[in-house]
Amino acid sequence: MKRLTPTIPVLAIPVLLLSLLTGCASKPTTPDWVVGNSKQYQDSQYLIGRGQGSTQEKARDRARADLSKIFQVAIAIDSEDIQKFKSDPAADNNYESHSSRRISTHSEQIIRGIQIAEHWQDPNTQSHYALAILPRLQTAASMRQQLSQLDSDTSTHIEHSRQSSDLFVKIAAANLAIESQLERESLQRSLQIVDVTGRATPSPTSSAKLRSDMNALLKRVKIAPQVADNTPAGFTKIISGALAKAGFMIDTGQSPDFILQSKLVLTDLGFRDGWHWMRGNIELALIESANDRVRGTKRWNIKGNAQDKAITLKRTMNQADTVLKQELRAAVIEMATSH
Repeated sequence: MKRLTPTIPVLAIPVLLLSLLTGCASKPTTPDWVVGNSKQYQDSQYLIGRGQGSTQEKARDRARADLSKIFQVAIAIDSEDIQKFKSDPAADNNYESHSSRRISTHSEQIIRGIQIAEHWQDPNTQSHYALAILPRLQTAASMRQQLSQLDSDTSTHIEHSRQSSDLFVKIAAANLAIESQLERESLQRSLQIVDVTGRATPSPTSSAKLRSDMNALLKRVKIAPQVADNTPAGFTKIISGALAKAGFMIDTGQSPDFILQSKLVLTDLGFRDGWHWMRGNIELALIESANDRVRGTKRWNIKGNAQDKAITLKRTMNQADTVLKQELRAAVIEMATSH
């Protein structure tokens, strides 16, 4: 018996093909980077971050944020170092404050280097996905160039400090050297994240040695605090404490190098909305003892409030104490080198 072979009508073929194509379209291929590692952007060459959102922009922002988290540990360490320097009686608050800004700038530069390499929208859920990348080789090369510049800056400041005959110019230059070194340490930590080997680029300068040299210079400056008449009780102690914390030698005898004239003027603003308010102005002048020359002046505005008048005064004085302990060293250096 002859076996019959089933046949498909010619008109049915397009319908069958359309069905097959429709079936394939209903099963979209998810990019590998959405659920796992990317073959194109491998870990050895790129740092990556992923983001998902209801819009393409949200997915992109979250991908950048995801990648930025990689550097949060290094940034946290920098913050701890800054706080440590800030609380250390021998700390340099000037370079602490300025370097905080510079470290933030370095972090922003790294983040600006992040690129959105891929975007995909799931046709079924309509969710958007984005892949952020940071090229390791290119970023590391840029960081090493910045490290080299910071090393050069540090050396220049050290040499300037050594060659100057003016003690305060020496201190100012030493201050800048420490500042550059702190920036370098921050950048170095980020580089070790970017470089797949985690290798460090050794610094030719010891930050501990720089701080030790700075403290030795500060102790050579003898300053006599001089508080104006009618200054609120307790302000003399605040000024002396701030000078000691700044690292200067307090000289109450007859041979100080400088006199720090200081004045605190408080204004009672009265009782308003259930609170006592007070405003204060701190004024400083650094006088060179040998010739009575004013090297510079500095002024701060402070304020305090509380529901009790006595507590308002205490809070205002506490703010004066805080401001001077944080900023007096930088202010004295600035005043001494401004002319």
